[in-house]
Amino acid sequence: MLWTAGVAASPIPTMLGTKTDRAGRALVDPFLKVVEAPGVFVAGDAASVVQKNEHPVPGVAQAAIQEGHYVGRLIAKELKGGKVRRPFSYFDKGNMAVVGKNYAVLERGWLRTSGALTWLVWAFVHVLALPQLQNRWRVQHQWLWSYFTSQRSSRLIPEPPRDVAPARDSREGHQPTS
Repeated sequence: MLWTAGVAASPIPTMLGTKTDRAGRALVDPFLKVVEAPGVFVAGDAASVVQKNEHPVPGVAQAAIQEGHYVGRLIAKELKGGKVRRPFSYFDKGNMAVVGKNYAVLERGWLRTSGALTWLVWAFVHVLALPQLQNRWRVQHQWLWSYFTSQRSSRLIPEPPRDVAPARDSREGHQPTS
């Protein structure tokens, strides 16, 4: 089995002139702060942070979520005059991926599983991670529709056509004729 994907960091760290790694992610200290720019934090796919064990934090959604929570708490504490003493530490909850209809893979420490049951676990975990009950219901209904009809849904946001004012003739009050 082979799976590949490409990701590129946001160009913002490069535009800001901060030091970056070879992927274009901003090099940050263990507190997710840009060393050359006091008061600037970078988290998620745009951050390149190395943990105490000298391993880089992976560029996955779970790491970005944890970094976002950490930076939010850090900023709140600093605004109240406090000082954060513990650097960011990534907790690896494992990896899950859907490979096809009724098939997913899961890897967490020594546990490695795949198949239809793992696919159901993946769906359950992802629905539970959604922030509001309304979102959970919406996603469940979309997934069920897609599953039974084999149709992919898309969320389109229609925009009404913009009213374009007609061009005016150079003589005031006269409309051009076509």
